[in-house]
Amino acid sequence: MSLFTINPSLYSFDDGDRDSVESSNIDKIKYCSYTYTLIVKFTGGGVYLYSSVPHSIGKKFAAAESKGKYLAKYIVGAYPYTKLDTQ
Repeated sequence: MSLFTINPSLYSFDDGDRDSVESSNIDKIKYCSYTYTLIVKFTGGGVYLYSSVPHSIGKKFAAAESKGKYLAKYIVGAYPYTKLDTQ
């Protein structure tokens, strides 16, 4: 049982967002420095929320030349995640 519920609408992406990135697998990213959460929307449509991500990692991810490689090497497996139901 979770202590809180994630409201997907709080993390929704719309066409006006400036969070798009140049990547073959990742469409958009958002980072919240207040909650240490990183939200990644993949080109296939999946949206994942990574928790407890330090600000330094969020900044390095946003600046990484290859977002997919950085995500795989430094974030996946290192931080807890939740797949968001965006429908």
